[in-house]
Amino acid sequence: MASNAKKPNNLDSLDKEIRVLRQKARQLEGRIDDNFTYFQHHSGSLFMRSLLPRKIKGEAITGIAALDSFLENERLQKILIRLGDRLAEKLGDGLNWLVDRVFRKD
Repeated sequence: MASNAKKPNNLDSLDKEIRVLRQKARQLEGRIDDNFTYFQHHSGSLFMRSLLPRKIKGEAITGIAALDSFLENERLQKILIRLGDRLAEKLGDGLNWLVDRVFRKD
């Protein structure tokens, strides 16, 4: 990888460059942790939103008008998203418990 940065001329400038790169690495790790935490907290709603039907260019979702209008209801979608959040949380707790039981060190 070619770098536009100036090549270090001595050990002091090399140490300084290393410190700068380590600081950037810590910042990137922090951003990754924040993004992962966000994903963990919102994975249920993201999952449910991916399952909820969407109308594409005015086309019917199921072909049944009553069912289509029922599935498009925003209140129903909010309830399903909350339900998905709770189910994902319970599933995660169950998986953590299972992993702890299987891999615990006795």
